[in-house]
Parts: sequence; structure tokens; C-alpha cells
Amino acid sequence: MGFFDIFSKKTVNESNTVFGQQALGNQLLLQSKGIQTYQSQITYVTTGSSTNAGRPVDVTMLTRNSTVISCISVKARALSQLPIRVVSKSSDGTYVDAIESDKVGKRDQAKAKQVYNLLNNPNNFQSQYEFWNQFLMWLDLSGETFTLWWRKNQDNPTETPLEMYILDSSLIAVRITDTRYPIYQMSTPSYGFNRDEPLASHQVMHCKEMAWQGSSGFNKAILAAELVALDQDIDLYANYIMLNGAKPSGMFITDQVVPDAKYKEIAARLKEAWSAMVGSKQSDPSKPGQSMLLDQGMKYEKIDMLNLQDTDAANLKMQTMKRICGLFGVPSAMIGVTDSKYNNTQTMLDEFYKSTMYPLIVNIQQKLKSHLLQGYPNLSIEFDTRNFLKGAPLDQMNYVVAGVNAGIITPNEAREYMNMPNIDGGDELSGKDAKQDAIAGSSNQDTGGGGGNQTRKMNIGTK
Repeated sequence: MGFFDIFSKKTVNESNTVFGQQALGNQLLLQSKGIQTYQSQITYVTTGSSTNAGRPVDVTMLTRNSTVISCISVKARALSQLPIRVVSKSSDGTYVDAIESDKVGKRDQAKAKQVYNLLNNPNNFQSQYEFWNQFLMWLDLSGETFTLWWRKNQDNPTETPLEMYILDSSLIAVRITDTRYPIYQMSTPSYGFNRDEPLASHQVMHCKEMAWQGSSGFNKAILAAELVALDQDIDLYANYIMLNGAKPSGMFITDQVVPDAKYKEIAARLKEAWSAMVGSKQSDPSKPGQSMLLDQGMKYEKIDMLNLQDTDAANLKMQTMKRICGLFGVPSAMIGVTDSKYNNTQTMLDEFYKSTMYPLIVNIQQKLKSHLLQGYPNLSIEFDTRNFLKGAPLDQMNYVVAGVNAGIITPNEAREYMNMPNIDGGDELSGKDAKQDAIAGSSNQDTGGGGGNQTRKMNIGTK
């Protein structure tokens, strides 16, 4: 039957639709002789690159770059501090807590409890905070994260996993089966799984922030190899100057040809004489400051050390740090690179959470739902982001007062928002449409237009 021709072995001659371009993503090297087996890994953009000047840039270098790590850490801390809930969509379109609400059926409620326990207790050696911090560190450092689901029955994709672990992204490559399902090949044994037994698609959650063709993901820092390497080299240059700038610096030079054996003898003598002249602890304390006798036509030539002002490296460093912050979507003021141009800190955080963190969280939530909640269409996994935009205590108070007075939220909902206990009779909407003046000392901000109260500015010149 022609219908099954799509699964025939003729497809081995087609282009690699998993990776799109061959220079992107982790790939596997096939043995050329005998049976084709996946034996080792070719790493490209996702794990390593090099600059035009020859500087290698890989994940190891990224972990040593203070700007990169600072940006990633800000995002990782923002994600890992969030509470995780399992919610259910009710008939009226609203979402309720799938564990506590009486509107959720017993089947969905039982599944929600299992998934909730897994997400809040990932494994035996990591807390929830540590797990999601590591998750996002790998996602930003390598461009993709592989989460291993550990089930009692590994062959059952509908069974809720008992534990979950983060796999080393640089040791995994993705290939596609004849039935168009991805499988994950490890280059070394991990968590009890053998490298010769690929992990099935239901055993691994492959998450990518910048998804490319098929199963590949861009690594932003590696793609910006020139920028990251420049930032690192400026640090090395500055450290070299700080370490060596205060020491006597110069060279002994000669126009004559010195044989190798003679060179070693002269070098040893010059080293000893130099130590005596500069008062080294290894020299005779009675001889510091004495002159040196040079032979073989040698002369001493002083070398003026470069400084940071010679190449304006300080400004160049600042520029590269700002560009790296923009690469990761982190305001440079958040990591102390520049002074904030926002008129208050809350506005800066609002923009960071909305433009950087929220799309990232949506991606993770959708991945978790597709892997953990198959067959439960009403259930969803939600990172509770309400704490992101709460602001200062006075701003929170203005928010709940306005909501209660406008009849949008009940007093008890307002108290829950403020982490306060419920009160009797606080579950009814007031329906009152009263104008509430802002509490003195709080900040009026318009995050859509840069923040701040613009009334006074707009009245300038009208009087």
C-alpha cells in the first residue's frame, strides 16, 4: 500500500529536516563503514564557535564571563522564585486552582496533585528553586534544555513522572525516527541510561528559547561570539595591566646572533643580576641597587606599559556590556552596569518581566502541559507571576483599593493579594464606583509610556 511509503527506508537520502542547516544544533557523527551507528557528537553553534581573531568561544568561556553570567542569573532567579500552580479552565472561561476548587472533577484533581508534587519536589537532591535555576541557566547558556522524566514504567508516556532531572545539553543530540518522532542520543551514560539506548520523545522535554528548524535551538551568546569574546578580552587585558603595570618593565636586546646554549647561560646570569638590582628576597641583601654588566652587545630597552586610557578600553567595555545585556533582554541597570534611566525601579522591572520573562514563561508552561497533561485538556500549568508586578507596598495598596472600589475584586481577594487572612463578609463585590485618591508617598507610574506622572510636564508653558 502506498500509504505506508512515507515510513520506508528511502527517506535516508533526504535532507536533514531535524536541523535545517547543518551548521546549527548538536549533531551526530555516523560511522562510514558497516552499520551506521551514532557514536559521537559534532558541536557547532549551540556549544562552541570562534571569532575572526581566533578566540574560541564555548559554554565554558560563557560561564567565566561576568556579564553573561550576571544576565543569566537575573533571569534564572526571576523564574525559580515563582510559585507553580496547576489550574483548570471552568465552563465560564475562568481558571481555578485544580487542587482546591470544588469545580474540578476527581480525575482531573488527582492528576493535578501528582503534577503539582512533581513540579514542587523535582528530585531527591534539588529544591524547586535549585531545579528551575539550573533549568534556565542551561537554557540561556546552551540555547536548549533537556529535562529527563523518570517514571516507574518508562514505556508509559501517560504515567506521571516520579522525578525529573536536568541533562547536560552539550552531551545530547537529537535525531528523528522514520515515524517522525524525535529521539535523544546521549554521548555518555547519565542517570542510569546507556548511551547505546536513545531516550524516547516522551522521556525528555526538549525546551528551546530561540527555536530553529526542527529540533535545533540558537544559542544567543555563541552566535554573538565576537561581542562576548571582546568583553572577555577586555577583562584579561585590564587584569594584565593591573598585575604587571607597577613592576619594572623592559627588554634586554642585542643585534648579535646568540647560540642557544650561550643564550641560556646569559639568561640565567641576567636573571640573577636583575634580582640583585631590584632587591629581590632571593638576592644578597647587601647588594641591592648595584649596576649590571651587559655583554654580547646587549642593551636594556624600557617598555612603557599600556594603560586603559590608551585604547579607551573603559568605554569599550561599557559598550560591550550594554550590548550583551540587550542580547539577553536584561536592562543594564539591573546588573549595575549603568545608572538607571527609569524614573523608578518598578518601571524597569515591569518592562523586564513583560518583555523578557513573560514570553519565556509561556514557552515553558506550554512545554510542561504537552508533556505532563496529555489527555487532560482543561488542566494547565502556571507560574504565578503576580508577585512580579506588585511593586512597593503603597502601590499594592492603591491597586487593591481601586479594585475593590470599582467592584472588580472582593475585599477578601484584595487581602489575599496582600498576603492577609480573609475576613467574614469579604466575599461580596462592593459595586461602588468611587474615585480614590492615591495614598501619599506612593508612585504614580505609566509603564506603557515610560513611567512617571507627566501632568506637570505637559502644563509647562501653558501658564
